[in-house]
Amino acid sequence: MNAQLHLFDALAWRLTQGLPGLRMGAHAGRMRGAGENFADIAPLLAHPDPRRLDLRRSITDPLGVLHVRRFQTRTDLRLHVALDASASLGAVAHADRAGLARLLAAGFAQAARRARDPFSLTVCAGDRVLHDQPPTRRSLAADLLDLPLVPAGRGTAALEAMAHDLPQERILVVLISDFELSPDELAALLAALRPRPVLPVWLRDSGFDAPPPRLGLAELCDPETGRRRTVLTTRRWAARQAQRVRNRQAALRRVLAEHGLSPIEITDSIDVAELAASLSEAPL
Repeated sequence: MNAQLHLFDALAWRLTQGLPGLRMGAHAGRMRGAGENFADIAPLLAHPDPRRLDLRRSITDPLGVLHVRRFQTRTDLRLHVALDASASLGAVAHADRAGLARLLAAGFAQAARRARDPFSLTVCAGDRVLHDQPPTRRSLAADLLDLPLVPAGRGTAALEAMAHDLPQERILVVLISDFELSPDELAALLAALRPRPVLPVWLRDSGFDAPPPRLGLAELCDPETGRRRTVLTTRRWAARQAQRVRNRQAALRRVLAEHGLSPIEITDSIDVAELAASLSEAPL
């Protein structure tokens, strides 16, 4: 698995707004100064740097005002992965979503290292924090592949507490979850994360999204409450279950859309090329 981590080097994130800060990095900054990307033109008196005199603009100025070119500085960005490891993440039909979450955390750590961005991680399980990695520029990807991850608990209490402790600027929050949440729980979590940019990564299992329409008996267990029940599975039952899942997912997508978010959805397995393409189009 370690040998495959380099595939995540293709991941890149760009925020639409410039970032504050002086530490050099790969992201567009708000400040004007030395840099490779042209920003605008300003009067010499307002920005006294004659080394960047714009001759064409200065010669054509009707009032004879001298102008200089200004360039956009570059700064770094903290990438914070918030991993929702509530009990439902441990439920398996066709996919090991806990394993996928672990691999994604390692992959984003690998990509942050390549981008020279600091990386941090919080793993939450209901009202408990299972793992809290402070910001670092060290390479953590290989270590995170062995991260103990035992899904437990329910709700978003620990995630909301984490959100209040995060800085509000120069950070991108990657929220990895199966989103087995009520719309109200999701809305409360997103409100706690505001105004930080958030990238939701939705881990789905096709076996739960569309149960096979076979006749038989199945023992179902609610992973968040532990309640078990035996049901008779039929085509009609499978259709009702699939429709219920679609309705719940539609309600969650509406909540995300209300916050200006579009989730990256991963079903059963990770296609890194598709993930990189979705990340490049994500509204951040």
